[in-house]
Amino acid sequence: MIAGLVQAFNETMPVLSKGGPIVGILVFLSIIAFAIIAVKIAQFYKSGVYGRAQRREAYIAPALQAIEHGDLNAAREVLQKAQGPIARLMEAGIAVKWDRNVREQDVEDEIARIGGNLLTRLQSYFRWLEVIGNVAPLLGLLGTVIGMIGAFQALEEAGSKVDPSILSGGIWVALLTTAVGLTVAIPAVTALNLFESRLDVFRQEMRDVSARLIAALHTRQDEALIAEPAKDAAE
Repeated sequence: MIAGLVQAFNETMPVLSKGGPIVGILVFLSIIAFAIIAVKIAQFYKSGVYGRAQRREAYIAPALQAIEHGDLNAAREVLQKAQGPIARLMEAGIAVKWDRNVREQDVEDEIARIGGNLLTRLQSYFRWLEVIGNVAPLLGLLGTVIGMIGAFQALEEAGSKVDPSILSGGIWVALLTTAVGLTVAIPAVTALNLFESRLDVFRQEMRDVSARLIAALHTRQDEALIAEPAKDAAE
């Protein structure tokens, strides 16, 4: 397999070298694009974005139940064993609520802020893929236009001794840059759309968990307010 890849590389490089500096730029952009795609896939798997919601529910439900019963320590222990942005979001919400003097609106604002920061990290490098997906075809088209200009100049210089191979050879070399540009752009745009689609689903799940977390924290506070007067009356 490795020998086949080496042979394919050796056969491809002489062809690509005819495309000039624009093909070199496109190859460089392709390396960046595939590196970003690999990094994002690894990040999404590590963060649990590609994981099933049922697996995350295995720690979300016990943590919320512990919060509703007023046991924030137990909830934090459950979340500390879990990985991913949702667990970190819930931990942050519990940390804010630890101060009983904090207002409910402040808790909601802090959870929203932390959730936004976590999503921003997951969206990192998306703009790079978008730029590469937009610029690569344009660079390919630019290379084609430049190549066509060169081909017609060579045809003009040939004068009456026109050789069809001069024009055809110049045209295929010119079209090479367009092909390379599309080859770079298609994977970048496809990966970007797949990442954004999966992140939209994950964003909605984070909103749902945030709402459940806020409701659980409010339930805990309401129970505490009811319990304190009852305790004073008993004394």
